[in-house]
Amino acid sequence: MTLFDRVDVLVKQGRPATMLTVVDKNGSAPRDVGAKMLVTEEDEYGTIGGGTVESLAIDEAREILRGDAEPGVRTYELRPGGNTGMVCGGSMDVFIDRIRGRSRLYVAGGGHIAVELAAIGDRLGYDITVVDDREGYASPDRFPAGTDTIHGDYDEALSELPMTSETAVAVATRSGTFDQQAVAAALDGGAGYVGVVASEDKAAHIFDSLLEDGYSRRDLVRVRSPVGLDLGGGGPEDVALSILAEMHRDRHGVTGERATRHDHEDLVVLRGGGDLGTGVGYRLHQAGFPVIVTEVARPTVVRREVAFATAMYEETVTVQGVTGQRVHDVDDALAVLADDAVPVLEDPNAAVIDELEPGAVVDAIMAKGKTDTGTRKDLADVVVGLGPGFEAGENVDAVVETDRGHELGRVIYDGKPSPYDGEPGERRGYTHERVLRAPSEGSWSPSVEIGEVVEADATVGYVDDDPVVTEIGGLVRGLVHDGVSVSPNAKLGDIDPREAVDYTKISDKALCLGGGVLEAVLKLS
Repeated sequence: MTLFDRVDVLVKQGRPATMLTVVDKNGSAPRDVGAKMLVTEEDEYGTIGGGTVESLAIDEAREILRGDAEPGVRTYELRPGGNTGMVCGGSMDVFIDRIRGRSRLYVAGGGHIAVELAAIGDRLGYDITVVDDREGYASPDRFPAGTDTIHGDYDEALSELPMTSETAVAVATRSGTFDQQAVAAALDGGAGYVGVVASEDKAAHIFDSLLEDGYSRRDLVRVRSPVGLDLGGGGPEDVALSILAEMHRDRHGVTGERATRHDHEDLVVLRGGGDLGTGVGYRLHQAGFPVIVTEVARPTVVRREVAFATAMYEETVTVQGVTGQRVHDVDDALAVLADDAVPVLEDPNAAVIDELEPGAVVDAIMAKGKTDTGTRKDLADVVVGLGPGFEAGENVDAVVETDRGHELGRVIYDGKPSPYDGEPGERRGYTHERVLRAPSEGSWSPSVEIGEVVEADATVGYVDDDPVVTEIGGLVRGLVHDGVSVSPNAKLGDIDPREAVDYTKISDKALCLGGGVLEAVLKLS
């Protein structure tokens, strides 16, 4: 039997395999380009040269069969110090590819769902067998031509059918006892997919019975119940489609997520791109959520190096590898999202929410309850507020505590966070002394840069002609942008007495708040 005859047999049996082909060699090697061998979970056929190189290639082939590695070219060095320990003096490249066996679908129960599974599965190329203990329901006339039908007991019939990792078993009988028998036969046979059409109570009863029969919880983890992907609908054809979609996803080892990059079902609109809001946006972005930041035209952002709001002045800002880019309308925002960046939109009233209907809205304006920002529970499926001014269950779904201490970052799902006390965070015993404030109303003009180290009593800028003087020495960690109009006592910047702090990194507080928001969005979505 030739190697390709063997491939044909394995495919018909539904047994997966890998084909190894020498595609290049350099210098002395045991086989020439074109040499092939076939590897299954248990056996090998043919050779690519024997010895250590073949043993290594077989190991990698079986990793691919298990789904632990991807097909592709592997290079083996056949010289002292190489990755094989061989001394032939050359090297060779081996292409290892997966060969899928014929996909089989066994359906236990010949009712309405089986009829739809057979029809759709046939179109997808599955070899389908339907088993039912009632002769009428096992009639070939009920199913597409080519569907095999078996009239018999579920456990006996299924146990006699060949099963491999390429085999799927969908269980939809009229009885929990029969379901249990079919599931047991599928587990014993090593089916790659086992799914049960059952209510939660019925599935729990089936699982309890299987545990009593000696099956482990590790075995039962393989059983899909509730079965199928959540695609909506409730008719037999809808259930069949959801089962086949899940089977197809599992068989090909993919996520089942939308392939388009223009899907914004998980979109989060973040109101406020200051340093704390940026910590939230960063966490959400890193977790895979598309994020749009809304801002005012000239935000009084202090820690500009770590704030997406800086893009309102400088067009783009990159914070720990994530780029925030100023956009002028929703179309621009969607284009920036497609580039895996964070759009920053001038939209103080967050009108984009009505236009894009995001999955979540996060208010990080940090108004501290002094101003009604307009954030309400009905803006999205999940609405989260940061700090004082919000009450979970009233105007938002959840509030994240912003007060430093043991409660920082805790998510509140019912009630209010700590009230605003006006106290800045403590650094080496300093609180209010760290903060630079406007002595009067006017236009702010800094005379130092963020990152500079200054002494106490140093002039760091002016509001019109009035100097702004430091109370303590340390690192200039934040400064409001040049030219911003400020009111008396407005925060202009901050000095950190810890001169070694990295002002280009998001603060621990901001990341902690981001973690709280991420929890709330995931929990409530």
